[in-house]
Amino acid sequence: MGKLSFVEIFGVPGGLSMGFELAGMKSVGALDIFKPGIETYRKNFPKVKKENVVCEDASVPNVVEKFQKTTSLKKGDVDIIIGGPPCQGFSTMGRIKMASLVKNGQKKGISDARFINDKRNHLYKSFIKFVDKFKPKAIVMENVLGMVSYKNGTVVKQIEEDFRDVGYSNVDSKVLNALDYGVPQSRKRIFFIATRTNKPITWPKETHFPKNGMDRTLISPNLKNQTTVWDAIGDLPLLRLPEKMSKVSQSEKKYKTVPLSDYQKWIRGKEEKVANNVTRWHREKDIQVFRNMKPGGRWSELSKADRKKIGYSDESFVDKWKRLPIDSHSWTVISHLHKDGYMYIHPKQHRTISVREAARLQSFPDSFVFCGSRSAQFIQIGNAVPPLLSMAIAKNIKKQVS
Repeated sequence: MGKLSFVEIFGVPGGLSMGFELAGMKSVGALDIFKPGIETYRKNFPKVKKENVVCEDASVPNVVEKFQKTTSLKKGDVDIIIGGPPCQGFSTMGRIKMASLVKNGQKKGISDARFINDKRNHLYKSFIKFVDKFKPKAIVMENVLGMVSYKNGTVVKQIEEDFRDVGYSNVDSKVLNALDYGVPQSRKRIFFIATRTNKPITWPKETHFPKNGMDRTLISPNLKNQTTVWDAIGDLPLLRLPEKMSKVSQSEKKYKTVPLSDYQKWIRGKEEKVANNVTRWHREKDIQVFRNMKPGGRWSELSKADRKKIGYSDESFVDKWKRLPIDSHSWTVISHLHKDGYMYIHPKQHRTISVREAARLQSFPDSFVFCGSRSAQFIQIGNAVPPLLSMAIAKNIKKQVS
């Protein structure tokens, strides 16, 4: 039997795809609207035909037919469909905006209509259309944690029902934290798995636990300590401020040291230089304040003089300036990093983190190169599913559909 094939919808930069390839599967196509991310996907998955990595708006009515015509893929060519459709109907900002409109009388209250029929969730509806057209053996869908509590959890049940409606009677969902699978950040997301087999859906067992937590040997001698920020980035080159991006925006540099952790050995692979290790410009007064922040420190812990020097409101910035810890994991890396890096200040150097450091916190191998502007690269990284978590899920999927 050959490798299982998959297509990733809303696929850039390819975090889910990377994990599935690490688990021994092959990508045969992807779709997304973000052009820099499409460039990134094509660069990192060169075995996929260029025309099969489609830059298209998934909300257009005939997107599935367009994808089929462009790629020539048909039912039977795709074993698994993966992706994370943005669903504004339950995002935190979407809920706040909708509540404001209701309060001001511009919108009526939100009904309990089926989730798939909610106009705000048209991208999710497109995802279902792809599934219905290609009828893969399995589906893996990722989404934000807010979905779990939205409408008292009824949305999760509705989504599971929507999968059943297109032929997938075997459905389950679970919240997974990337931290439990070797990723050096706490990142909780809900995942849905649906198959057309009768095999019970299983979930990957956690492999990493807090260093000072339970006696892991009671469960398994193979369990590891959670990966820390320094485990992830401690070997990367020192950076000047600001680093200039080259024409190809790769800025390759030699590593600062030999690998200092098992994580660094894995993530470096056979690479001798590291790309994308670029950071942003900072004001001199910001750098001065960075010097006074301890690893793991926050804005609220700064002296009154330092806070006054920056001039921002304490109420607005109580938690926005945060310096990463050394001996613990990072908080969730989000796409807003492209606008505001001050939530991710380097634990030792007096600057915010680089593109490569953010990628390390997401578990992208150093061989994975990001394209586009620095801002576009940060957006791609913040939106991605960590490849290590994706790989753990993919290994379980293989057992269920093989």
